[in-house]
Amino acid sequence: MARRMTLLTGLVLVSLWSATLHAQPMGPPPMMMKGMGGQHMMFGGDGPGMMLPLVLRHANLTSDQQAQVHKIMETDHQNLQALFKQLQSANDQLADKLFATGAVQASDLTPQVQQITQLRQQLMEQGLKTALAIRAILTPDQLAKVSQLKSRMEKLQAEMRSVFEGD
Repeated sequence: MARRMTLLTGLVLVSLWSATLHAQPMGPPPMMMKGMGGQHMMFGGDGPGMMLPLVLRHANLTSDQQAQVHKIMETDHQNLQALFKQLQSANDQLADKLFATGAVQASDLTPQVQQITQLRQQLMEQGLKTALAIRAILTPDQLAKVSQLKSRMEKLQAEMRSVFEGD
């Protein structure tokens, strides 16, 4: 059951950042992070989905809230799983056309790119729905704590950009 929760959380997180990779056949590789209860959760990209494991970990959820999060994730599991399978198939089709022998024009890839864009939009919408449902179970104090965490993360990211850009 814990492994299933980890997979579901990973799917939601991927859905939240996938729209930011608009029309790219494959995004950056996912990274692993310890989430609620020490479970590993997969996430990637730089979108708001990256914050979800931190939110769940640092909001000090009660056991009742953890059960509610689990129920939310269970409810969305089948829809997300179907969308991810479709996205993988569309990405595979795009890669097959892109790397096939012979000439390839951008217009040859348009149907696959449009399908990938549509699926990512659906994933983004589903992920947002899930994230809002999880947010709704947080108390005002937990939301304030999460907001402070977000601010700290933004400052750290700005500092990291500064270091890497040599400013």
